Amino acid sequence: MRLGITLPSRTNPIVSLGDKARRAEDAGFDSVWSYEVYRNPFIILSQAAAATSTVTIGSGLAAAFSRSPFVSANAAADIDEISGGRFLYGLGTGVPEFMKAFHSTDAERPLRRLSEYVDVLRLSWQYLNTGTAPRFEGQYYQFKPPRGNPWGERDMPREQIPIALAAMGPKLLQLVGEKADAWLGYFVTPEYFADFCHGHLETGAHKAGRSVSDIRVVAETVCSVHEDSGVAMQRARRQVGFYATHSAGAQVATVHGLESAVKNLRRGFIDKGIAAFEETPDELVDLLSITGTPSEVRNKLAKFEGFVDDLILHTPYVPPIKADESSDSFDNILSAFGGSEYL
Repeated sequence: MRLGITLPSRTNPIVSLGDKARRAEDAGFDSVWSYEVYRNPFIILSQAAAATSTVTIGSGLAAAFSRSPFVSANAAADIDEISGGRFLYGLGTGVPEFMKAFHSTDAERPLRRLSEYVDVLRLSWQYLNTGTAPRFEGQYYQFKPPRGNPWGERDMPREQIPIALAAMGPKLLQLVGEKADAWLGYFVTPEYFADFCHGHLETGAHKAGRSVSDIRVVAETVCSVHEDSGVAMQRARRQVGFYATHSAGAQVATVHGLESAVKNLRRGFIDKGIAAFEETPDELVDLLSITGTPSEVRNKLAKFEGFVDDLILHTPYVPPIKADESSDSFDNILSAFGGSEYL
């Protein structure tokens, strides 16, 4: 199992993130990741790519429906070029509320749209790399290369960039099995993967005539480390509570009989706002994160062995966590796992 870490990109200055990526590489981590919360993940990852030489550079995740496939294909090709072919393109639909509020679109019919999006991404890379590609006429996306290509080909490290699709529902998991190079999940437990995810991934893979073992399993999990276990728990409560109230996170809690805890958090959020997440129950934090002192968190990795290819340790960042706290959390993850037998 390979270990990765998310950069604290929501709260920390963008100019500091290249150095943080280099430190993660120096500590022995296999990958560094960013996400799309008020900042462009491609810009952040360009900093990480330029500052490193060996780690995988991953977007966990970049929103699809707020960008055209060709725009995304070029941005991904930029990161792959800067990194020398080290980019793993983690892709998801995007937050439905953001699509309507900020991007003049929506996230409706995500299965068909995301399937077409992946097709057009790969055609875009083919066109950029060779100067030609077939036309595509989908319900939501079209790809119509001009007859002449005055710009010529683009010099790309790889003809195609691997795609990791974010999916938690059954149909999207099947789409991962059918079309993606990797699955990007979060809050993944051994029980949830075995009882729910694996079967849907296998169904999609069988449809495409390939093996489910061909799909790289990438799982993000909240990781909060501190010498004071109380501080670690406080930060984890905020992050886990925020994520658990979303439908995808709630699915995992339900599998483990904690549906009522999620419902209580949702009611608390309506009444108290983000302050409600300070009261996230211990059982949810223990289930959905790797939290504790350095020795405690190192012992908690074992449950991911055997079914996860890449475990991404997710640095806490949601409000009211401040930039210095998020940076401290990142440093503590590096200290707990860097240079150890786990890397």
